[in-house]
Amino acid sequence: MQFAKLRLALPLIVCGLAASDAAEVQETGAEGVFYGRGLVKAVEPGTGWVTLAHNDIMGCMPAMEMMFRVRAPEVSRELRPGDTIDFALDGGKYVILDAKLVSHAD
Repeated sequence: MQFAKLRLALPLIVCGLAASDAAEVQETGAEGVFYGRGLVKAVEPGTGWVTLAHNDIMGCMPAMEMMFRVRAPEVSRELRPGDTIDFALDGGKYVILDAKLVSHAD
């Protein structure tokens, strides 16, 4: 009986802890330059805005899909959906400062 109660409660506890960690990251408004890796989902022609499905950006934000501004359109000019990139991010403004192609889309 005790094991059954614990088995039901454990997923709720894990979800609560994960939600509190994500809320803490969003509330802190991390400042500075952070580094991440992501899969390019879309590039907005002209503006260079990039939508990425990125891994955790340590100290800044959890993994998610998000649209980012770029420092200048040339940062994303050669990128295509499906490309994998390493990028530098201004954590306070959520602006991609630089992007390096890791692999092209298949």
